[in-house]
Amino acid sequence: MEKLELLSRIEKLASVLHSEDLAKYNLAHESIVEMRRVLDQLSENYIIKYC
Repeated sequence: MEKLELLSRIEKLASVLHSEDLAKYNLAHESIVEMRRVLDQLSENYIIKYC
């Protein structure tokens, strides 16, 4: 995955998870936990590859 694509995915996922309107999406708790796990994984991949 290219650097800009990875950053874009991190930014989009983080914006959803940190949105004040997260409750309006009616996501199951498990879905939110999974989204946070993926965000952590993407962030870790970015750090390993580009920092």
